[in-house]
Amino acid sequence: MRRPVTPLLAPLFLPLFIAACSDDPGEQPPPPTADILDQLLAIEGMTVEEHVSSIEGYRYFVLEYQQPADHDAPDGQRFTQRMALHHRDASAPFVLGSSGYFINSTFQQIREPAQLLGANQLQVEHRFFDPSRPEPTDWSLLTIEQAAADHHRIVEALRPIYSGKWISTGGSKGGMTSIYHRRFFPDDVDGTVAYVAPHSYGIPDPRYLDFVASLGEPDCRQRLQGFQREVLLRRPAMLARMATQAEADGLSYDLLGAEEALDVTAVEFVFGFWQYFDASQCENIPDQAATDDEIWAFLDEIVPTKQWADHMTVAYEPYYWQAATQLGYPAVEEAHLADLLLHPKFDVPTSFVLPGPGKDPVFDSGAMEDITGWLSAEGERILLIYGQNDPYTAAAFELGGAKDAYRFIVPGGNHGARILDLPENDRGVALDALEAWTGVAPVLPPPQTITISPAERWPL
Repeated sequence: MRRPVTPLLAPLFLPLFIAACSDDPGEQPPPPTADILDQLLAIEGMTVEEHVSSIEGYRYFVLEYQQPADHDAPDGQRFTQRMALHHRDASAPFVLGSSGYFINSTFQQIREPAQLLGANQLQVEHRFFDPSRPEPTDWSLLTIEQAAADHHRIVEALRPIYSGKWISTGGSKGGMTSIYHRRFFPDDVDGTVAYVAPHSYGIPDPRYLDFVASLGEPDCRQRLQGFQREVLLRRPAMLARMATQAEADGLSYDLLGAEEALDVTAVEFVFGFWQYFDASQCENIPDQAATDDEIWAFLDEIVPTKQWADHMTVAYEPYYWQAATQLGYPAVEEAHLADLLLHPKFDVPTSFVLPGPGKDPVFDSGAMEDITGWLSAEGERILLIYGQNDPYTAAAFELGGAKDAYRFIVPGGNHGARILDLPENDRGVALDALEAWTGVAPVLPPPQTITISPAERWPL
């Protein structure tokens, strides 16, 4: 899974109201007629900040909730988990959004399920992504089971306030997280919409190789591989431009190394191209006649080397830990680059787990096998959306015997695939499922209002 293009953004506004958390275990929830702020404050262990909402019809709150580091030892170490709540109406549907990573609480957006349903929306930061991390950090507690228990406690805390139907959702790793939550707490929500969520086996998972190799026309595939070679053939020129960019943007490559970062960028280029772009870009791929600046500019647009700068390595280390222990990781083709790579086979998740006490990840293949078995035998009320040309579709979840469950693929779509991108018949079935699960008929917004934000690009 690949990382976001944009780093964490600085705060864009200050809170209008900051309230201390409620820590009186005997405190009773206020009556339903109480203001939503008072109801949130009455939740034990919840800290609330109200901000100016940029979304008409919503109030916006940044929440921090006390969670056990280990749900099997609830009286032990605790940490605060950050969440972002857009509140509309306590009786409206409630969309529980799993980020899978950190959240950017300064960037506000109502995602597709909440737009369609006129719903309240909560975005949850995944455990161990800064600042939602216990200190000191026991990395063995970064598991899908513990994260599911985080979500379960959040549901228990907020469901007394929100009486409408609940839908869980997430894109990419967030979609995976929402499915894992359903596996361990299947009755917490009334349905799940998971977007572009892969289900990988092994480190690496070889299913990605043939799938990615089949994308595009032969000429485009040849141009993509030729571009990868040009990047590495011009290693000194690319490294020089990396250094210039690093100085200008305050970046460093001390943790992985600039040479390693360039190798990984080149190896992942084809994967990244199809993940977020499409065949319309094939004619723009520079060839061997291009200048060094043209090669660099295209590389920096499609798969920037700065995704492996130090601040990004630190920010996304929890994902790599999970990939190395439970989630699995895509195989990426590099045989055609073997003569040019200085660090072959470097692109595995353990390469991006930083050294430290207790940080020796061991892969458990049984974790994803368990999810497969549960989904097929007991899964229900699940909607999966994929893009036809998204490399992660190579590892799409199989529904098996899941009940009232659907998997749709957007023709020509990539990692930004959405329900409204589906062909009319499939879109109708998906919207009917949402209505059946929530009792609310989806309202179609203008197409341009459903977009992929910069914070959502490269969420894997």
